[in-house]
Amino acid sequence: MDFSIIIEARLNSRRLPNKILMKIKKYSFLEYLIKRLKLVENVRDIIIATTDNEPNEEIIQIAKRNKIKWFKGSEKNVLLRVIKTGKYFKCKNIVRVTSDCPLIDPRIIDLAIESYKNNKCDYLSNTIVRTYPDGMDVEVFSLKNLIKSYKFAKNARYKEWTTWSIRNNPKKFKIINLIAPTDHKWPELGLTLDEYPDYVFLKRIIMYYKETVKFNCIDAINLIKKNKEWLKINKNVKRNL
Repeated sequence: MDFSIIIEARLNSRRLPNKILMKIKKYSFLEYLIKRLKLVENVRDIIIATTDNEPNEEIIQIAKRNKIKWFKGSEKNVLLRVIKTGKYFKCKNIVRVTSDCPLIDPRIIDLAIESYKNNKCDYLSNTIVRTYPDGMDVEVFSLKNLIKSYKFAKNARYKEWTTWSIRNNPKKFKIINLIAPTDHKWPELGLTLDEYPDYVFLKRIIMYYKETVKFNCIDAINLIKKNKEWLKINKNVKRNL
C-alpha cells in the first residue's frame, strides 16, 4: 500500500500567530517536525498543505529547503484543501499530521500505518479516545474515502475539521481507534504548540536533547517524569479536544 504524509500548516493561528515559524535554536518548529517525519519508514512523500490567502512564502521555502512537496488551498475549507493536495500528488492513502505536533513520534506513525493495513479499515486514529499524550496525534485514511466523506460535510465546521465527516459517520466508514500501550499512556500531557507557554515547554524538551530528532515519546515521557516541575510551565493552557 502507498502512503503519503500530509502536514496541515498555516500561519494565522488564533492563539499564537506564526507559531510554526518560531525558532527552537537552529530550526523552526515546522522544520523540526519535518525532520522527525523523515524518520517514518513506510511513506512515499511528505507534503505540506498550506493556505492560498496568506503570505506563505516562508512555509514554502521551508518545504523547498527540506526537499518536500507543498500545495496551496483553501484556508477555511481544510477538507477540500487536503483532498486537492491528495489529488494533485496522486496520493492513495494519507497520513494526516498537523503542524502543531512537533514532537510526534515516527514509531507511532509507523504503528498506525501497520494497524491500518492489518485491520483493513477506512479510518484509523489515536485521538478518538485519547490515550497517547496530546501531540502524538495521527490519522490514516484513503484519499478515496476522504473524497467520499465530503458529501457528509454538513456545515463549515465539518469542512474546517478535515476528518469530522468520517469520524461522525461510523455506519458509513470502518473506524479504528489506536490505543496506547501502558508505557505511552498519558492523555493529559500537553505536547502541542498552542500557546506561548507550550513554546517554552517544548523548547525545553527539545533542547535537552540538543535539538536532535533521535528521541521518542517514551524518552519525552520519562524526561518529564524526572522533571515534574516542568509541567507547571503550560499547565494552564486549555486544549481544543
